[in-house]
Amino acid sequence: MKGKTKDKLDKIQDLIDSLSKLENEFLLSSQRILNAGNRKLYTIDLLANAVNNRAIQLMKGFTLLIKDDNFISAVPLIRLQLDNGMRFFATTLVSDYNDLFMHFLDGKPLKNFKDAKGRSLTDIYLATKLNDYFPGTLELYKSSSGYIHLSERHLFATIVSTNKSEMSISQVVGGRPDTFTLMDKTNFVYTMYQISQLVLVVVEQWKHQKDKISKLLPENNLNDGRLSK
Repeated sequence: MKGKTKDKLDKIQDLIDSLSKLENEFLLSSQRILNAGNRKLYTIDLLANAVNNRAIQLMKGFTLLIKDDNFISAVPLIRLQLDNGMRFFATTLVSDYNDLFMHFLDGKPLKNFKDAKGRSLTDIYLATKLNDYFPGTLELYKSSSGYIHLSERHLFATIVSTNKSEMSISQVVGGRPDTFTLMDKTNFVYTMYQISQLVLVVVEQWKHQKDKISKLLPENNLNDGRLSK
């Protein structure tokens, strides 16, 4: 049993190490995006860099919380990382990504913007569309949202014991009862790693699109979301 426990702990550490290495991939992604399309700067470049930066900070925060065995605080960051992928993916669904950027820049809710088919960009809609490319995204969106909002999961995290015969419940407030198994913890870290990779893939699609746009549009076209030549 001790050997199996050690193997699971080693697996968690390996995943944490993989997350740390992934941080550099997001830095390289921003470099690739800025260098794409003959180094022309577009509005979506700014959004891509914001997503990459947020992704890195979320991974760092997640890792620190995991090392402190604070999974109640760490797990919601999975949902926030998924939010990065969902919202940047929205740029591929609209008729004019520059209009979407300006809507975003004004601080307006994304759900108030419509895609090319007239559908509002709600979180559930984005998760559903992204699920077409990454199966399991929709289910993860639903399950991870349970850690964002106060739910039964937070209630269970305070319960350390129950006694049916005496009809009593013991709770701990401020402590960390071991409500998550090692398998749960491994799955949480693995999921964060997988979602972070998903975000990287979604953002990298803009690099390829930027190369195509730069080749197709004439130099004097100033209505393509470009900030400078």
